[in-house]
Formats: sequence, C-alpha cells, structure tokens
Amino acid sequence: MIQRTALMKIFATPCRWHPATLLLAGVILLGSALGPALAEPALEPAPMYAGLLAGSAWSDNEIEDLEGFAHWGMPGYTLDYHDSGLVFGVLAGHRLVIAGLPLRLEIDGMIGDMTARSNRLDPEGLDETVEVEYRWLATARVGIERAMGPVWVFVSTGVALSGIDRSVTDIDSGRDIEPYVDTDDSFSDHTTEVGWVAGAGIETRWSKPWDIRLEGLYMDFGRSTHHVNHSGNNRCGPDGPRRPCPYKIDNELGMVRLGITYRFGD
Repeated sequence: MIQRTALMKIFATPCRWHPATLLLAGVILLGSALGPALAEPALEPAPMYAGLLAGSAWSDNEIEDLEGFAHWGMPGYTLDYHDSGLVFGVLAGHRLVIAGLPLRLEIDGMIGDMTARSNRLDPEGLDETVEVEYRWLATARVGIERAMGPVWVFVSTGVALSGIDRSVTDIDSGRDIEPYVDTDDSFSDHTTEVGWVAGAGIETRWSKPWDIRLEGLYMDFGRSTHHVNHSGNNRCGPDGPRRPCPYKIDNELGMVRLGITYRFGD
C-alpha cells in the first residue's frame, strides 16, 4: 500500500516527468504485480552489506510568484527549472525476515552535481535568476524483496534528508550604473529539509561475496516559502500591498544509480 500510494502521487504531478521517475514507476508496478508472492521466504541468508553507488540525478523544481512581483502583474506565475548531474555515494544495509516477509533496511548518503537554475523568473527583463543546489542527500528506507532465480527485485520507501541551497538573485543596472545585486529583492537560504523517498530496483550476485544492483529513487521535499522586497518599499504587483513579497518553491528529485555491495560473513 505504501508503494502504491507513492506511485499515485507521482502520477498526480502533471508535466514533470523525467527518466528516473519513469523507471521508478515501472519497477514499482512490477513489484506490486508480484502480489502474494512477496511473502515467500528469502532463498539466501540475511547478512549485512555495504557498498558504493554512482548514477545520475534529475532535480525537478518549481517556483511560484504568488503576487506577480518579478513577472509584474502576473500573480501565480510559475516557472519550472531542472537539470541533471552525476552523483556518488555509499550504502549500508541489512536483510532480515519478519513474519515470513523478506525485508531489507538501508541507509545511504550521496553527493554530486545537483544544481538547477533559470533566468526566466522575470521573462521580459531576464534580470532575476532562481537557483537550487542539493549539496548532499541521505535516505533511510525499509524495503521488501523477492528472489526470482538469480535476481532479487525490491521496492522500498522511507525518509529523505537533503542540504538544500535556494536563492533568487536580482541584478539591477542603470544608464550610468554598473550592474549590481539588489539584495532587497533577492534572497538566499541554506536549510536541511526532510522529505519522503520511494524506490525500486533489481540486484544479482556478481561474484561471492559481491552483488551489483540497479535502482531508481524518487524524493519529494515539499514546498517552502521565501520573501523578497524585504524593506517593503515596492508593491507586490501593480495593486498589491507594500510589504515583503512571497515566492513558493517545490523541490523534487529523481535518481537512477548503479551499486556494488559487499556481503559481510557470506
């Protein structure tokens, strides 16, 4: 039920597809189709394992100008900005069987090139740049698995953490004025965000005691609120009040990664 709920949320997000989401959705559907077979006991021991990960991540972000401050007179204007990059990390986990269900508990950490930006927050002036950087990622997940011959198929869900930097930078200039950053109409913050993660993948024995795996993950860190026009000297849109003006930002991330793990005591 947890994996199906996560899949429904993915499908309910319009026009924000990327390859990691498609892969994840497909493998989750495969896992759901296994049905009662997931309750079969694991065919191998349940050792601890750890390993290395590498792959590609797609950050999928959206900013909403609630009152039409940057895109003047267009309240509710939204801008999608996304990009992809390489990621690397480490993973540790443990297999166990509870009430006949073969489970795995995993934690992992990732770093890499996870930055996205756009200068179209004001599509006419092109003088306001929105940017996001995921400095690091970590997840703690519980999963269920099934052996299919030499291959394990697994689905998982849990908690995701990320150090996220978000900013909007407004560049002003004039006839006799060199371009400069207008700090009153800009913001920059650095936070640790908590979200949720759903994932699915396949794993097989490479050579004793090594395994290789391919998996997809989808992470959602929710929506945050930020303000510009800190002094309130300008209106929030043509007919808006003079006060700090809000933006809403959504941050989501998809990932496909390849891993190699070592089984301890195997």
